[in-house]
Amino acid sequence: MNNNKPIITIGITAFNEGELLSEAWNSVLNQITDNWETVMVLDGGGDKKTRKVFDSIQHLTLTKYSFSENQGTYTCRTKAIELTETEWYFHLDADDLLPSNAIDLVLNHIKDNPEAEYIAGACKHFGQGPDQIRYPEIDPELLVISPHFFAQAPITKKLFTKIGSYHIPRHFFHADWDFWLSVYEKKITGHIMDEVLYERRRRNDGITWQNIEALDKGLELIIKRHTIVFNSNIRKRKARYNLYEKLARQYKSIGKRNKAAKFARKALNYGNSIQAFDTIFQEEQMLYLRYLIRRLGRYYNKSSILY
Repeated sequence: MNNNKPIITIGITAFNEGELLSEAWNSVLNQITDNWETVMVLDGGGDKKTRKVFDSIQHLTLTKYSFSENQGTYTCRTKAIELTETEWYFHLDADDLLPSNAIDLVLNHIKDNPEAEYIAGACKHFGQGPDQIRYPEIDPELLVISPHFFAQAPITKKLFTKIGSYHIPRHFFHADWDFWLSVYEKKITGHIMDEVLYERRRRNDGITWQNIEALDKGLELIIKRHTIVFNSNIRKRKARYNLYEKLARQYKSIGKRNKAAKFARKALNYGNSIQAFDTIFQEEQMLYLRYLIRRLGRYYNKSSILY
């Protein structure tokens, strides 16, 4: 190990990721620098496979903690930050990966930007379709629909204290977005770069889509909490339209045509129609057998493209 005490901790939180947790951990071990510490928190109530992987992982720098009962994503992340003894914290979800040069890049940019309290970079999205790299944004107008950059961006513990932890009331699944809205509103200084710092796995069974029914209520809470960003009806309408459009598309993709139509109509209260909405409304009116045949046709066409 490097003789200099690390200034950054990689924190991993796990629940039901199974072998994906091993992949996440290996991406930590594969860093080109070893100047880091690690924390791993296992939520309670998860599956046995994830527990087995969690128990098998050992490292000289690793601090482990396990909850006996289910706490949720952000309580686990808060615990990981509390266990962190370094100045900086870099979160890694157990189903995601770090590029091998991620920590080296972060440390170099911290050195060159000592006033920064967060480091933001690009994020590679992989799985379920072609890889895509999304670069950080600086346009504050985009904050009304999502964070400027990947939500797990490295932060100082001092920043976390300033924000006052994550806002995690029951059935609230916008805690990352809420956190970065607070960072913006408090005018906290960070550093943004274009290098890829994070690799995010696309999953239809992620926690956000598992709690899809609560997303619109969460948005209204976001708008209520962040009056500096949501200071006009235009921004509020943009946020609502964006969410309802996504919900309509998601319900369409999983075959729930009535809910897809419901949210497409909600979206139209805040913005213009798009071709996807026309398709959703057409499918809503179809005889059920025809609708099933249509979906089966899409499934087989997609399978033939993949294979």
